[in-house]
Amino acid sequence: MVDWGFNFVRLGVMWEAVERSAGVYDDEYLAKVTDLVNSLGEAGIYTLVDAHQDVLARIMCGEGMPDFYAKDVMATNPSCINSAVDAMLGETWFWDHQMCFDMDDYGFGKDENDDYVIADCQTVNFGEFYNSKQSWSVFRALYNN
Repeated sequence: MVDWGFNFVRLGVMWEAVERSAGVYDDEYLAKVTDLVNSLGEAGIYTLVDAHQDVLARIMCGEGMPDFYAKDVMATNPSCINSAVDAMLGETWFWDHQMCFDMDDYGFGKDENDDYVIADCQTVNFGEFYNSKQSWSVFRALYNN
């Protein structure tokens, strides 16, 4: 990389790879990340460790957050704003603005983990999934801690 003129990398590190079950961290994975960052540094390459996500979790056709946390949030009846406001705005307003839909509306198949089949997810631009009520609920839970 140095020979090609690079002195900086953005290294994607997924939360779901670090925490495979609640409260249990993969120290071996983290050690490999540390070794890679140190090796890059020794070569004169700076590293930005990117706690990356796309649509936050597999259950929403994304990646990043461990699925078990997202599923816990979604078990409490996901909503875009809250159930009362969602009902007041109704499907018509939301659909007119292409927001607050249910991921199940796509009709995607599900795998053995009850996640949408990746091949089905890839038939739609993943950016659309950010407007699902599941995505809104999980992001709200993340930021409300």
